[in-house]
Amino acid sequence: MDVPGFAIVTGAASGIGKQCAIAFVREGAAGVALLDVNYEALKEVKVEIEQMLLGLNHAKACQIEAFGISVTDEALVNETITTIATKFGRIDYVVNAAGITIKHEEGAVFASTTDWQKVIDVNLTGTFLVLRASARIMLKQERLRSSLDGRELQRGSIVNVGSIMSIVGKAMSTGYVASKHGVLGLTRTASEDYAAKGLRINTICPGYVQTPMTLGDPKAVKATQEIVDHKVPMKRLGTPNEIADSVLFLAGGRSSFVTGFALCVDGGYTER
Repeated sequence: MDVPGFAIVTGAASGIGKQCAIAFVREGAAGVALLDVNYEALKEVKVEIEQMLLGLNHAKACQIEAFGISVTDEALVNETITTIATKFGRIDYVVNAAGITIKHEEGAVFASTTDWQKVIDVNLTGTFLVLRASARIMLKQERLRSSLDGRELQRGSIVNVGSIMSIVGKAMSTGYVASKHGVLGLTRTASEDYAAKGLRINTICPGYVQTPMTLGDPKAVKATQEIVDHKVPMKRLGTPNEIADSVLFLAGGRSSFVTGFALCVDGGYTER
């Protein structure tokens, strides 16, 4: 995937974020910083990755760091990103995978302000805070060179994890849909701001995927399966690994002429 540099992955304790971190390591990244609000789970992921590294030839070259952090804490985000840049020497890739969802029974009219704000704070504002802190560092560093052919690439590459709900709507999901539409809007405006300066920013839009968020309770499992059966042409859930593969494509040198793009990885859901 041509990702020889240093990566930051938020939401790295589970699901898509965890698989993205693992994928960076397997593809030869020089270092990966794992960020998640659940530090206990994050430490387990760090151990799992370090054990995996023992079987890889590039194990000694890959540095793994873990930080327990809420992406909604502006001061802590700024401090943590600065610390990571100091430890690694630079930041080449950021994957904004931290996210939550809250269902609003009976729709937007009955959504509480508290629930709305909580989802917006994590999914949209958190993505903005990490993007901003990382981009400030990326824009000052030299361009990365490709590990495949040595050509000059970008100063930094940011992949924001949106959703198919960045493209379409969904009943009883007011805050989530609004936040994910916002992530795509943030990507499109920020990518245009800095494309000429060597910073690429894209959005990955996963469909229904096997994650704790979609398989967290029996009702969610049943509802998801009905959607898969009737609205997903491929008739199955995606896997976190499949999303991670697409994230690394957008992050790495193989997509060096791609920015401001929304890549839907959804089994055909949005092509209908």
